[in-house]
Amino acid sequence: MFCCLLFTVLHPVHATDSAQEEARLQKLRARIGALQEKLNETRGQRDAVREEIRDLERRIGGLLQSSRQTETRQRRNEGKLQNLREQAARERGGLDTQRQQLGRQIRAAYVMGHQEYPKMLLNQENPAGVARVLTYYQYLNRARTERITDIQASLSRLEALDRQIREQSQELEVLRATQREQKTALEISRARRGELLASLSREVHGHSQEIERLHADEKRLEQLIEELKTVLPETTPLPPGGEKHFARLRGRLPLPTHGRIIARYGAQKNVGNLKWRGLFIAGHEGQNVIAVFRGRVVFADWLRGFGLLLILDHGDGYMTLYGHNQSLHRGVGDWVEAGETIASLGNTGDVAQPGLYFEIRQSGDPRDPLIWCKAR
Repeated sequence: MFCCLLFTVLHPVHATDSAQEEARLQKLRARIGALQEKLNETRGQRDAVREEIRDLERRIGGLLQSSRQTETRQRRNEGKLQNLREQAARERGGLDTQRQQLGRQIRAAYVMGHQEYPKMLLNQENPAGVARVLTYYQYLNRARTERITDIQASLSRLEALDRQIREQSQELEVLRATQREQKTALEISRARRGELLASLSREVHGHSQEIERLHADEKRLEQLIEELKTVLPETTPLPPGGEKHFARLRGRLPLPTHGRIIARYGAQKNVGNLKWRGLFIAGHEGQNVIAVFRGRVVFADWLRGFGLLLILDHGDGYMTLYGHNQSLHRGVGDWVEAGETIASLGNTGDVAQPGLYFEIRQSGDPRDPLIWCKAR
């Protein structure tokens, strides 16, 4: 069932509508969630602590993503509010001008004399004079009526703008309150995560436990890759546009983030007889992680040993892996373009410092990323 669902999501849908596609995607996410839980099943008190860390890191990633979205909405609303205030200022300026013009028209009528309109007509002995007075009064009356109508319209627009300003200000205040709540929740979650990581460090009594953990982490990743490899087609159809084949950009791909490479493919790890299967690029928390090539997200969740992990399928058997992220910006089934931000760099998954773990896989086997990417 899992295989069929993933196969369906990774292929363009021609005869089904968007609702059916969304239903398939929801089922796929549920299946991948079940697989993820299986890979991270708990064994004893130590793993129960790691499970809590997992939940906290997921929560922190979600809070950071929500906070970014709130900030974006807040900036957008601040821009709208500024535009509304500028419109209101222009409208008030126009209203003042219209009032001044109406005042001039009233004064012009006053200059003609204090006589009433009918009396002035009766006092005219020359028919041509009567016509001129009639025409002039008609002009004045029409002009005054138009000016009054314009003023009323301006007042209505100004009232509508003032109402929008009040609504926008209220929405902005709600967003600011939400952001304060998110920040508080984030601080609490980070503090708890720090406590749990410290407790795990105190429990490590020797290299043997660390080696066992690293072996188990690698095994979980291999299980995940094998599971995905069995259901991914040899060639994943990509949407039109851009370079379609990953292999053609060998040696020309960008690195997924800025930073110093402190662990290279094939290098010995600090403990045991384990070697690095990818790169570890040290960086600053929150900096952008980009897709090195266009593809589709086939995994976006927490995996023990790798934290918040995102895997892209690029077709032709190629995949790229991005681990230890602070938060993930894209979800399973999403198409992403080369250079698009897909995550924020972090230190989830038991790493000592913020950085990105990056792998390239061909038919499930790891490849040296520095053969494929241009190292700066």
